[in-house]
Amino acid sequence: MERFLHWVAEQCRDLWGKRPLAIEPLASDGSERRFFRVRLQERSIIALWNPDHPSENDSYWEIGHHLRDRGVPVPELYVYERQMGWILVQDLGRVSLQEAVRQEASPQGLLGLYSPVIRALLVLQTKGREGFKESWCYQTPRYDENLMLVRESGYFMEAFLKGYAAWRGPEGTLLGEFSLLANMAARLAPAQFLIHRDFQSRNILVAEGGSPGIIDFQGARLGPLQYDVASLLMDPYVSLPRDVRDSILREYLLGLLEYAPVSPEAFLEGYPLVALHRNLQILAAFAFLGKTRGKSFFLRWIPGALSHLQELLRAHPQWPCPLLRDTVAELCS
Repeated sequence: MERFLHWVAEQCRDLWGKRPLAIEPLASDGSERRFFRVRLQERSIIALWNPDHPSENDSYWEIGHHLRDRGVPVPELYVYERQMGWILVQDLGRVSLQEAVRQEASPQGLLGLYSPVIRALLVLQTKGREGFKESWCYQTPRYDENLMLVRESGYFMEAFLKGYAAWRGPEGTLLGEFSLLANMAARLAPAQFLIHRDFQSRNILVAEGGSPGIIDFQGARLGPLQYDVASLLMDPYVSLPRDVRDSILREYLLGLLEYAPVSPEAFLEGYPLVALHRNLQILAAFAFLGKTRGKSFFLRWIPGALSHLQELLRAHPQWPCPLLRDTVAELCS
């Protein structure tokens, strides 16, 4: 760590002619990476320390440059010391969308916060798709049926149902339901655009004036339009009222007409199934981080995410998943 801090100081001197006044550690949520705010006289920057995951760092660097070139509001990337896993980037501010939402009580004020976020998302999904290289992806190059089964519904069964809720039901039956749901989602929402894959309020910063900044974009890949919108609207960190969620979705669909030839009807047909899979992933991640990794902070968000899941299942009784529906209802009772 001493070498890292020395490198940060030297880079600041070379780039801005100043040595840091202070270097403060920041919370990193579920990531194994470590972040620091580096304060200079006239600015601050963010230093990222991630020595054990070079492929993740490569994705962050390549995708970050690509998105910024396409007009997506991500931080400027300054320096990358690949051998050591150290990166310096622009500081987009201290206020997350989650914190901004907490300070806003009115529905109109909430819509004012989300409107520029929706515009930024549309640019990411459409302009960001142009020239995007699948070789930049450090996990999978696209969000597809196999990813849903392994990293979302399968992850949900292992980490949440079995690991967190101690469920001991018929696994084969549940896996069969997950297979049907993933197949339906893949048919109705093909992977034709770019997705962030964790587009929620803690990964969106709000500057003075309301302009958004998007962080944690290294997991971007090709995927369906519906995925990031579902992430934003079902975000358990903020629990938006239903009428506000509906208004945000309407605004997104109106904006989409300017960016891509996708009919609102086609979008809405696939949206609930994509939202379902995102919801399963959220619960799995919270359970894994909270119980397996010992980051109890995440456990507090499970009830809200579980409530979203039950809401989805109740709204679509035609889905071929009776065991999942009964299991979720029992957990919510």
